[in-house]
Order: sequence, then C-alpha cells, then structure tokens
Amino acid sequence: MFDLEAVSAQWLGFTTEKMTAKYPVEHEPIRRHCQMVGNTNPLYLEPGYVEKTPCPPTAIPIFALPGRLPPDPKPRTTVLDIGLPVMGQGFTNMSREQEYLKPVYVGDHLAMQMRIVKLYQKPTRLDPDSLWIVTEDLITNQDDELVCLVRNTLLNFRTDEEWSATGVTKP
Repeated sequence: MFDLEAVSAQWLGFTTEKMTAKYPVEHEPIRRHCQMVGNTNPLYLEPGYVEKTPCPPTAIPIFALPGRLPPDPKPRTTVLDIGLPVMGQGFTNMSREQEYLKPVYVGDHLAMQMRIVKLYQKPTRLDPDSLWIVTEDLITNQDDELVCLVRNTLLNFRTDEEWSATGVTKP
C-alpha cells in the first residue's frame, strides 16, 4: 500500500544536484528558435541587437538543459531518476507553467535543478488513488540568480495490467 504521508515526509522539498548547461546562451539558437515559433522581432534576429537584448523568455529553458547539443539521451534529472516512490507505471503531464524572473542575455551560462514541492492524491478515471506530483525546475544564471521557474504537474497512475495484478476491479 502506498503511504502518501511517509513519502511526503521524506521527499517534499527534495532538490536535485544543480546541472550546468554545456553551452552558454548563443545568438544562433535564439535566431532558430524565433524562426521556429514565428517571432520575427529584429531584436532577437539581427546580430547587431542581440548582444544588448534579453533572450526571448520562451527560449530560456532550452538553454538551461545540460546536454543541449548534440542531443543528450538524458538532458535533465526527472522524477523517475531520483527514486521517488510512485503509485504505478503510468504517467501523463497535466500542466506546465513558466515564470520569467530576470532577463537572460547572450553569453549567460545557465544551470538547472529540480525540486519536489507538492505530492497529493486525487481520484481520476484512470485510478481512484492517482498520485499528483508537482515539481519546480529552478533555472539560474552564472551569478546563481534565479532567472526562470518552471512548475510542472505530473499525474501518476496504475496501468490496467497493474490493476489486474491487484485482483481488485477497477471502478
């Protein structure tokens, strides 16, 4: 049986090791990102402006990934990597919110760490004991200033196979 109280006591506030991005913020990836999302603002595209203009906020989490280029098979620490006890093998992402706290410029070197901020159970059609996991990715610059906060909510549930193994009929 899953003991939410014991898991919460041990894991709430847990923060992973800080992982520093392999590369600093660079103009060319900003330009490609802007073209991909349809942002034609010359402040982000023209080399003469970009050194003095903050990076578009939507690109900040991209630059914080430790193994951005070439693609890293394990670009960040996830909830599954840290050993957090969960209800089952099923996961789905429920929401993602980003808060931009300070500007990021070309040449800044970003780092990221994840912390667990909330665990609770709330019934869903998938599992009446679904576990909801709220994490925050803390993105900092080279001066260790928090520049971006990414709040993510995951839903964890037991799969149909896991339900069958319990011998209990799924409601």
